[in-house]
Amino acid sequence: MAARRDAKKLGRMLRVRSLQLDLARAEQAAAAERASSATALAARIEALRQDVAPRTGGDQGLSLFAAAHYRDRLARSQVEAQRRAAVAHQQLDRATDAANAAKRDHGAVEKLIERQLDAQAAAARKALEDAPQSARALARSLLKSG
Repeated sequence: MAARRDAKKLGRMLRVRSLQLDLARAEQAAAAERASSATALAARIEALRQDVAPRTGGDQGLSLFAAAHYRDRLARSQVEAQRRAAVAHQQLDRATDAANAAKRDHGAVEKLIERQLDAQAAAARKALEDAPQSARALARSLLKSG
């Protein structure tokens, strides 16, 4: 009775750990997407900032002022985008650590289940060895027939 209860408990633990592992992997994938997006945004802003340069022409003073204004705004946006990318990479690191921990926990529960199954198999072998001769012959014939 207690072994059956332990088996049910381990089954529930395995389902919970499997769910936690799936959620951690999903969060890791989302964090990787956020980090990739933030890095791409920072690269696009940097490219725009490099493209905004003074132009030659008749309205040189206005052009220089406008270019300086947009370069300044893009520089501030670039700093913010880099900050967001750094935060996204930190979140990705935390999500990766959580996924690894969930994987370890899942593996531990699987090992507990394997140990329990091995113990049950050993107990069944012991019971078969301790059984009377006629029961052993019956068990062997059942094993041979599949």
